[in-house]
Amino acid sequence: MGMGYLRVGESGRCFMRDGRPFFWMGDTIWPAVSWYTIDELKAYFAKRREQGFTVAHIMLPWTMFDGSEESRKAQAIPDELPLWHNDDPASPNEAYFEKLDEVIGIAADHGILLTILPNGGGSGTHVDYKKIITMDNVRAYGKWLGRRYRDEPNIVWVNGFDLLPWLYEDIAREFNAGLMEEDGGKHLIFYHPCGGASSNHFHSEEWLAANFIQTWSDMYSIQGMVAADYHRRPPKPVVHVEGAYEAGTEYTTAPITSWHVREQAYWSYLSGGFHTYGHNDLWRKTPHWRDALDARGAWQMKVLKDVFESVEWWRLVPDQRMIKPLFKHGHVAARSADAGSGANGCAGGFALIYYAHRSTLSVDMYKVGGGAPVSAEWIDPQNGERLGKTVYTDAVCRITSPARCDDALLLLRA
Repeated sequence: MGMGYLRVGESGRCFMRDGRPFFWMGDTIWPAVSWYTIDELKAYFAKRREQGFTVAHIMLPWTMFDGSEESRKAQAIPDELPLWHNDDPASPNEAYFEKLDEVIGIAADHGILLTILPNGGGSGTHVDYKKIITMDNVRAYGKWLGRRYRDEPNIVWVNGFDLLPWLYEDIAREFNAGLMEEDGGKHLIFYHPCGGASSNHFHSEEWLAANFIQTWSDMYSIQGMVAADYHRRPPKPVVHVEGAYEAGTEYTTAPITSWHVREQAYWSYLSGGFHTYGHNDLWRKTPHWRDALDARGAWQMKVLKDVFESVEWWRLVPDQRMIKPLFKHGHVAARSADAGSGANGCAGGFALIYYAHRSTLSVDMYKVGGGAPVSAEWIDPQNGERLGKTVYTDAVCRITSPARCDDALLLLRA
C-alpha cells in the first residue's frame, strides 16, 4: 500500500507514518509463521483490517507446547519450519524466512504493521537464551536480519520477550547493534518485557523507540504503569503490549470477558499510551481460532478506534484530576492539550472520560471549556451507539453514566 517507515513524532508522545499520526491498535498472533498457513493468514489479516487494527505482533522462535502428534492435529498446526540450522541463530533457514517474506507482504497489503520478535524469550515454550542465543552468534543474526529487511518499511523489530529487561541485556544490546549496523537505523527497535515489567530499564538508550509494558494478569496496574512511563524524560511513546487475553483461563480474574478487554484498552489509551489486544485462541492457535476472529472484544476495539478517530486523538493528554474520585474504581480521563485555555484555545477543546462501571463522577468542565458551555455525549463502548447529548454550563458537574450501560464513554466538547 506504499506506506513508509514508522517514526516517533517530534513530541515524543506518538508515532508518525507518512507524515501523519499513527494510531497504534495492536493484535497478537505470536506463532504466525510457525503455525499458520499462508491462506489462514490471509483470512486473519483481512478480518483484522476490517476491524481497524493497525499492528500485529508475531514471534519467530516458536515451539509446540508438548510436541505430540495429537496436539498438532487438534490445533491443525502444519509441520513447523526450523528457524535456524542446528539451532544456530548465525545460520538462518532460508525457507523459514521466505515464508516470513510472504507474511510481511500480506500484512502490508492489508495496511497492518508487523512487530517482529526475532529472539523469543525466557519461558519454557520459547528460546532459552543461555543455550541458543549467545554473545557469539547474536550480532551475526542481527546483521543478517538488518541486511535482508532494510528496505522493508512495514516492520519494526522487538527485542526480548518474557524476560526481565536486566537479564541478558548484553545480548540484547549486541543484537540491536547488528541490526542497526546493516539497516542504518531505518526500523524502530523496542523491547518486550515479562509480565509486571516495562522496557523502561533501557529508557535512556537511544535505540529504544518507545516503552513497552506487559501487565499480563494484573490488569489493575495498567493505569499506574502507563502513566509512570508517560511522564519519563525524555518523552517516548508508551504501549501496553500484553495484558490479559480475551477468553484466557490462566488469570486470577478469568474468564477474561469483553468487558475486561475494554477496560484494559481504555485505561491504556487514556493514561497516555497505546494498546495491543489479544485473544487466547489466536496466540495458542486452538481449534477455535477462526471463531475467535469475531470475538466481541475484537469488534469493540473497532468501536474504540472509531471514537478516537472522531477527534484529534494525538492532542490528548491524561488528566485524572478532571474527575473525582481520582483513580478509585478504574475510571480514567484525558483531555486535549489546549482544552480550557481560554476563549481562543477552548474552541477545539475536548475530553474523553471512561466510566469503568455505572457510577457518578464530579467532572471539571473548566478543563474542557475554560468557562464556555460544554457538550457532553454518551457512547456505548460495546456497540458505538451514541446515546444523546447534554450541554453543561457549570464549572463542575456531577454526571451519572447511563443505567443501560455496564461501562460508558463520555465525550466532551467545548
